[in-house]
Amino acid sequence: MDEVLSLLPLVDALPTLADRVFTRLADCLAEAVIHEIRSRHEHGELSRAGYLTEICQVVVELQARGLLDGRAIEP
Repeated sequence: MDEVLSLLPLVDALPTLADRVFTRLADCLAEAVIHEIRSRHEHGELSRAGYLTEICQVVVELQARGLLDGRAIEP
């Protein structure tokens, strides 16, 4: 995430970089959300059903916004 954020000042200077930076930033944020849900489940804060429900909701929302391109999400 830090690496992606450090590239933001270059977006103005290199407009062709903007799409790649946005895509990578969206990937990082999606991974962070999924990791947070998984961590809550592992710490007993979410039941298995709650975990699966939240993961499914996140995936649906990412797909609806065109932010999930079918690549596997790492466990």
